[in-house]
Amino acid sequence: MKDIRYISSWKARGIVLSLLLMLTFNMYGQEIQVQGKVVSSEDNLSIPGVSVVLKGKTIGTITDIDGHYSIKANKGEVLVFSFMGMETLEKTISSGQLNVALEPQSYDLNEVIAIGYGTQRKKEISGAVVQVKSEDLEKISTSDLGSALQGTVAGVSVQASSGAPGASSNIQIRGISSINGQNSPLFVVDGIPQNGDPRLANSEIETIDILKDAASCAIYGTRGAAGVILITTKQGKAGEMKVSVNSYYGIQKITSGIELLDFEDYFYSFFMNKNHLDAASNSDNVWTSLENSTDNFTNNTNIMDVIENDNASIQNHNVSISGGKKDLTYNVVGSYFEQEGTLINSNYERYNVRANTSFTKGKWTIKTSLGARVEEQAYASYNLLYEAYKYKPYQASLDPNAVSFTGAGTLGNDQQQLGTVMAKLKQTDVRNGEQFNGNVNINLELAKGLNFTGSLSMLYGNDTRVTINPLFEVYDDEGELIINSNTRSGIKDQSSRNTSFTWDGGLNYTKSLGDHKIKLLAVASAEKYTYTSFWASGQDITSNEVQNLGQTTTEPAVGIGTGWSQDKNSTLVGLLARAQYDYKGRYLLSVSVRHDGSSRFGEDNRWGTFPSASVGWNVSDEHFWQDLQTPVNSFKLRGSYGTTGNQSFLDYSNSPTISFGYDYPFGSEGNPNLATGGIQTGYANPYVQWETSIQKNIGIDLGLFDNKLTITADYYDTQKEDLLFPLLIPTAAGAGQNQDVILNVGDMSNRGVELAVGYRNHGKFTWSVNGTFSKNENEITKMKGSNPISYFSNGNPINVSGNSDKITVIREGYEAGAYMVMETNGIINTEAKLADYQKINSGAKMGDLIYVDQDGNNVIDESDRVYGGSGTPEFEVGLNFNCDYKGFDFSMQWFAAVGQEVINGSKIFAYTAGTHKDLLYQWSPDNPYGVIPANRGGSHDNYRAWADIWVEDGSFVRLRNVTLGYTMPNHIINKVGLTKLRFYVAADNPLTFTEYTGYDPEVGNDGLATRGLDKGNYPISSQYRVGIQLDF
Repeated sequence: MKDIRYISSWKARGIVLSLLLMLTFNMYGQEIQVQGKVVSSEDNLSIPGVSVVLKGKTIGTITDIDGHYSIKANKGEVLVFSFMGMETLEKTISSGQLNVALEPQSYDLNEVIAIGYGTQRKKEISGAVVQVKSEDLEKISTSDLGSALQGTVAGVSVQASSGAPGASSNIQIRGISSINGQNSPLFVVDGIPQNGDPRLANSEIETIDILKDAASCAIYGTRGAAGVILITTKQGKAGEMKVSVNSYYGIQKITSGIELLDFEDYFYSFFMNKNHLDAASNSDNVWTSLENSTDNFTNNTNIMDVIENDNASIQNHNVSISGGKKDLTYNVVGSYFEQEGTLINSNYERYNVRANTSFTKGKWTIKTSLGARVEEQAYASYNLLYEAYKYKPYQASLDPNAVSFTGAGTLGNDQQQLGTVMAKLKQTDVRNGEQFNGNVNINLELAKGLNFTGSLSMLYGNDTRVTINPLFEVYDDEGELIINSNTRSGIKDQSSRNTSFTWDGGLNYTKSLGDHKIKLLAVASAEKYTYTSFWASGQDITSNEVQNLGQTTTEPAVGIGTGWSQDKNSTLVGLLARAQYDYKGRYLLSVSVRHDGSSRFGEDNRWGTFPSASVGWNVSDEHFWQDLQTPVNSFKLRGSYGTTGNQSFLDYSNSPTISFGYDYPFGSEGNPNLATGGIQTGYANPYVQWETSIQKNIGIDLGLFDNKLTITADYYDTQKEDLLFPLLIPTAAGAGQNQDVILNVGDMSNRGVELAVGYRNHGKFTWSVNGTFSKNENEITKMKGSNPISYFSNGNPINVSGNSDKITVIREGYEAGAYMVMETNGIINTEAKLADYQKINSGAKMGDLIYVDQDGNNVIDESDRVYGGSGTPEFEVGLNFNCDYKGFDFSMQWFAAVGQEVINGSKIFAYTAGTHKDLLYQWSPDNPYGVIPANRGGSHDNYRAWADIWVEDGSFVRLRNVTLGYTMPNHIINKVGLTKLRFYVAADNPLTFTEYTGYDPEVGNDGLATRGLDKGNYPISSQYRVGIQLDF
């Protein structure tokens, strides 16, 4: 019985085991049809071309244009989903339906980047090139591209030129590239070169690729001297038609300003000046104005309430339609942007339309891009804030819409100031512009690996600008006319038109020989540019009802002269070649040369040749690196050397220019006759040569912990030779005052480091953080000419007399645009200091500013100026944070600029006018320890711009953007035909931390000559908005 039981036990076990084996066999042997859809986790859009493979087998398929797939497999097997730019995903099969969502890769080495006349995988790039995607741009509500890039790319410095609606930022790549020519990079939009911000809507842009080192930029020759920004607009994708809508609306606020005196404090300050300081100002006029009307004792006018527009609106609406078939795709984008100004009479409105198509037939691929932009920009009156600071709190409140009003008790300087401010408030200055551009690109496969590529592009722009100073009248209490604006009224009419045609044609050849890969490129290009402009003006209009130039009654202009016109054109032709080689994607080499000819130079110096080379080593692909792959997945070393040229300076510098409309006396002495004719106003230099830039760059790219952590670092050294600069011609040579000639005068260096660090973590809670650090050191290393220092006035060099307030200079041994100021040493507040300083200035009084006599000759003059810093930051930092969780998304963008100085011109204006609140604490006999110099009038040395007391630390930390959004679940929105529905709230510039006491420390102006000079600039505002995004 025991044996029988033992045998029976094994039989039972065998039966159970057999059943289990049969069940397992059926589980794995039951082949089923598995199907599903692959989408992106970011936007829930289908992904065509995804590889779907059974793990451990060679069986697989790919998704169709709608993201669907179908494959036969057994339950329990594993499907591997992979796609370029997305994280690979593995899923176990449990049923016949399997839908998946792929996450974007943290760091994609296969990402395709534009490099100029071609593309390349990120892993294969040996130069300093950075890509910014469209989703990174759309968070900032701005009309210009620079603001969206600020702090996102190491080595790219962006400063707002103004807070005015429609204003473009100053973008500099790796420092100042020229002291007289263009400092902004070349923009290339779908192959069309453009100077300056192309003013595209962010919804038009797919990617922005920034070429930073000379080796990468040299392919564009003379056009790439200041760096290159390649913009690729959105293209259609094969599949069902997709419609996307993105709209937002918001308000803007000025959150800072200059503190001005109210009437009570002004009255106290006024009597302190009149009774104690013996100010050589208009104190008698002020007192008489107060006596003439008791209303002036009850007025408490804050003129800023009149000129500032609080809660100004900002809105943007974009619609895009894309789709197509396998051989024909399209993408059409339309957008509207409108921004009210935060200062009176300013506004910006823009319409953009772009249509891109791509057609492939056999060996032919034809792409077209057509774009149009229509805009209207209204400017705040020139020097509006400067004049407003002078307006006294006892003067009448102004109504900008009034044609006539009462200015009680107003006379003398007050009367003049009232008329000036009223004219500023009523002035309209409106520019209307349109631009049309088109590009046709043809690619023909001639043989395997050999292609011909040709493109023809055209850009046409037309601008008109009309400035009108209308009529108005001011009466006193008795109804007597005290201000008639006829002499102030007038119209200025301006118009300009520009066209450019660009043609490129060449061959590119790609060949793989085992582990060796070669790419060859040869291109010829030509560009023709023409520009025509004119302006005319008249004075004393007859009626506000008819506002055109024909109804002015006198010739004197609103500006200078009565009219002017110019025509100019230039041609640039080039030949370029590039060879690229890599071995196993491990060792990289790129060599290029460009030969350019420019009509801006004389025949003997017309052509320039600009070679470059770069090398790269993907160290992490080496066998000896395999043990380090876990912490350091990718490690690349880069090095480059390149030269570029610059020809962006004044046209016709190699030829003399003649201007007409000048009078010259003929006849006997005492009875001359005036004859109108032409004179030479431009002096020629037929020997002017190319500016040349030589740059060396070394860099490192790291990817750690499955490429979640990425680090990119670069060091560069740029030497600029034969800088083009206008040097002043001595008047003894027969030239007029401040006449100059273009010469190759000196050398300049830029050295810097760049660091970009990013970390991205995927999961239910996805988050990423990216930081950038940029430091650039600039120095003028050599300047030729008899004058070792050149001051700037409106961007032009000038002779400086002993009492000039110009402070921005080009000087050997200093950075370009450095400040040269007078050092001060407190104020005279003791009898001993007074007696000592009167040896230098016999008219000095108690409370006056003490200037340091640097050379000890008891004379304060130009030789006593010292270095006072510059408007260029010592370094810049950007920090961006993004996170997503269960449909919610949150992001922040921070930016900091550290080490720059700002000249607080706004404070100078208000001090001089006696309206700044600080003047309550100026020195007086009642306040002998006051540190603010006594107010003795605008022409006194106490408040001159050259003094170092106006130099302030312009460092700041700013929250550029904060956004909170929510995306509705798919199972809800799909029922109404939507594939995406997102709501969001956002704020731009809500927080700024700075020690600067003016409106805003970000004072970009023109980027060099007036960078850091706060001359009553249009303030930067904070913006708050709500928006919606939807796809269907």
